[in-house]
Amino acid sequence: MEIQNQFLKYGTFNELHNQIADKNFPWYFTQSPGEPEQYTNLLYYDHQFSSAITPRMMRCLVTITNQLNAISILRVKVNATPRNAPEQEWHTDWQISTPSKTCVLYLNTNDGYTEFRDRKVYSQENTAVIFDTNTEHRGVPASDIDRRLVLNVSYFEK
Repeated sequence: MEIQNQFLKYGTFNELHNQIADKNFPWYFTQSPGEPEQYTNLLYYDHQFSSAITPRMMRCLVTITNQLNAISILRVKVNATPRNAPEQEWHTDWQISTPSKTCVLYLNTNDGYTEFRDRKVYSQENTAVIFDTNTEHRGVPASDIDRRLVLNVSYFEK
């Protein structure tokens, strides 16, 4: 596991954050059994981009994937978890035999966190935690802010 503070340059992070935090950004209530009360937008999956991808957001995502040294992207998803929502169930992002990584980029600072079996990584704006996609973890919502925002990128590394 690797934690990188100030993962993106200030301007890139603000551009990404402002687009996702915008009141017109589309959120979908997926009612996934393992992620109760979570709103998401699947920005990229199965070789397709969502309609939420603007040229500005594409620039941010290209910067992120370049910085991650990604050779191929499995999924890019943003999550908005309301204050005091139930904790996620323990899960892995992918169960595949080919080694792959997940990057969770925290888009706002709050008292929520990503919990791993042996540690907690708190939601600190512009901090990224990078780990193997088969690592069990769960998101724990915030209690001090309206919603916890994270960007989740699953990918193959060069």
